[in-house]
Amino acid sequence: MSFSQILQVMFPILFISALGYLYARLNRTEPQVLSNIIIYLTIPALFFNSFYKHRLILIELPIIFLTLILIMLGTFILVYILKKVLKLPLMLYPTSLFMNSSFVGFPVMLLAYGEAGLMRAISYDFFNGILIFTLGIYLASQRKDLLEIFKFPFIYAALLGLTFNLTGLHLPATLIKSIEMLGGITIPLALLMLGFRLSTTRIKSLALPLLSSVLRMGLGALIAYLAVLLFKIDGLLAKSLIVMSTLPSAFMGLVLAERYKKDEDFTASAIALCTLLSIFTIPLLLWILK
Repeated sequence: MSFSQILQVMFPILFISALGYLYARLNRTEPQVLSNIIIYLTIPALFFNSFYKHRLILIELPIIFLTLILIMLGTFILVYILKKVLKLPLMLYPTSLFMNSSFVGFPVMLLAYGEAGLMRAISYDFFNGILIFTLGIYLASQRKDLLEIFKFPFIYAALLGLTFNLTGLHLPATLIKSIEMLGGITIPLALLMLGFRLSTTRIKSLALPLLSSVLRMGLGALIAYLAVLLFKIDGLLAKSLIVMSTLPSAFMGLVLAERYKKDEDFTASAIALCTLLSIFTIPLLLWILK
């Protein structure tokens, strides 16, 4: 997969974020509105549609889940230690833990490894998405309410979509199309919100965003590689786990930052920097794996 192909994947991210940035510079905009729309309307639709229509490789799910748990656990422990020692922002957790497994992961895996690669990416995204809106909410809300995750509709939409998927039940095509359209605007809205936030962000130093990027992509790659060795995984699944674990920070981290009003400037700058760096790290990683 060439640098130009990666740039084609990343260009929509940069373009839509830039539009959000320019719009916010010309007009007073409140990102909190977009955050609520995403959490309560578009994310549930996206989760339902994703789990309803995508085929999961069931036999590989335990390995993918265990690898992701190891990455989350290893990164969490390191971030916890760093936060205690250096008094770092709370939102270093989601920007370091969660990867952009769908909007970046799907096209990268499809271009690099074809339909077989995409199927692994979908299975990986299945668990990453659930963790973002369970563990991510738990951390961003500062662990004040263990039942916080059940107050949002995404988890019920995901379970419903998965139930339809596994049982083979089908909904009317017109209803599915409507849900698909609603879920499809999630990423563009998140990108616009990223641009909005960057327009008012005062970046005092790139040190913390850079640290977040290293933790997200560097540590993710290292732990995934160790997991591949530990579980004796080889072939396409091994490559898929390493690539997916090295993706840039998830845009949904900013959604949580806006929702709970926690470190919005840091979160926006960390996600933006990590995404820009991934334009170079993804082709390098694919070349190494090749």
